[in-house]
Amino acid sequence: MENAGQWSEKVLQMTMVNTMDQWVEESTRYSGEEEPSLLDLIFTKKPESPPIIQYLGPVGKSDHVTIGI
Repeated sequence: MENAGQWSEKVLQMTMVNTMDQWVEESTRYSGEEEPSLLDLIFTKKPESPPIIQYLGPVGKSDHVTIGI
């Protein structure tokens, strides 16, 4: 199994090679006293205006923000 650093590098390389844009800019996970994290990604390749991303409250007892487009 790959470590997180190797996985992150592969994702970065894939986005650069395919000239993709990542649109999520705010933290999407909040867990108690831990530092918020940006875990959700939305990639596009089409040359269009950025999607309007809505950051909504979590569903149920989840610690993940719900993302709407």
